[in-house]
Amino acid sequence: MSSRTAATAAVSVTTAGVLPGFMVGVLWVQLRADLGFGPSLLGVLVACFFFSSALAAFTAGMVVRRFGTSPVVRLSALVAAISMLVIAVAAQHTPVLVGALVVAGWGNGIGQPASNDLIARAVTPERHGLAYGTKQAAIPLATMLAGAAVPLVAIPFGWRPAFAIGAGLALLVMLTVPSGRRLPPRGAAAASEAAGPFRRAALVVLACGIMLGAATGNALGSFFVATAVDSGISPGTAGLLAAVASAAGASARIAVGWLADKVRTRWLLVVAAQMAIGGLSYALLGTGVEVLIAAGAVIGYCTGWAWAGLSTYSVARMHPGMAARATSITQGGMGAGAALGPLLFGLLVAATSYAVAWYTTAAVSVVAGAVIVQGRRMLLRDRPGLVAAQQLRRRTRHA
Repeated sequence: MSSRTAATAAVSVTTAGVLPGFMVGVLWVQLRADLGFGPSLLGVLVACFFFSSALAAFTAGMVVRRFGTSPVVRLSALVAAISMLVIAVAAQHTPVLVGALVVAGWGNGIGQPASNDLIARAVTPERHGLAYGTKQAAIPLATMLAGAAVPLVAIPFGWRPAFAIGAGLALLVMLTVPSGRRLPPRGAAAASEAAGPFRRAALVVLACGIMLGAATGNALGSFFVATAVDSGISPGTAGLLAAVASAAGASARIAVGWLADKVRTRWLLVVAAQMAIGGLSYALLGTGVEVLIAAGAVIGYCTGWAWAGLSTYSVARMHPGMAARATSITQGGMGAGAALGPLLFGLLVAATSYAVAWYTTAAVSVVAGAVIVQGRRMLLRDRPGLVAAQQLRRRTRHA
């Protein structure tokens, strides 16, 4: 299996896996008007998807070892297709929506670490940063597709055809995932300066920081359109803004991943800085000013929600031969945050206002960056070879 084929499969499956959750958020205005749901249900539905995803991610390493990387990647895309088809055809009541999103979340949860393992084994190490950045760019890409579906499909034809098209795309993705027979065995990578024992404590702390960061970023993905409409922006324009901001965020993830392959630096500290800057952008969303809301969305996608690929790259690079096992922990934190963010954001909006919810989100994003810094310190204590290599590079630069 070539590096390009593996990276394409990872990106496609990641896009298909998260598409059901983001389509519910972006198409909520049309879905709510048709089925008569209350506004608080949006947070519950998105939370169901990502909670299921988080729980599945924690067991994904075991599932991948048992059934193989490529079969699990295919299964993830198939589950996404079936879930969106069920929503398109049978969603009339809350239990159907909840059930479909729980199943879709499970498929996404096992697919993310499986895709990480696919990249770690099939893509050359010199391109891991670009591969992980491109893979995680699939998340804002899914939001972009969902946002574009508002003016192109949902407004003229309805939200059900939009979900049906999404199901077709996911099925196509499943059919194009290549066989894993040519994958190199796990542990075949050359010895790395990052080699060290597998310790969960540092990964759990990193997962907590990632959870907080994902909570803020996913609140942006789930509630930006609703926030924009509440501030006076038309639904069609809000959908296009979501698509533009998502495209910018996807480009930022790819660019940062490409840079990670070219420059050796403390990339987890860059992740922490992105989260802190993201906090400022979320504060702009709370102002209620249309221009600032648009700017906050673009900046937020390019900073506060652009670190996912970089964090995955950093964790996988520091755990050679154990990518699925290590990233299943951090991916679980990401899924938990992606669930908690929209749920708590929706409850806070119902109790207060969009302004209060976004200002709170801004503060949480800054705290997330501080937790990432602490997790990195703990992880470096388990990687003495990496610390020694960093010190040698610093001495060489200053010589």
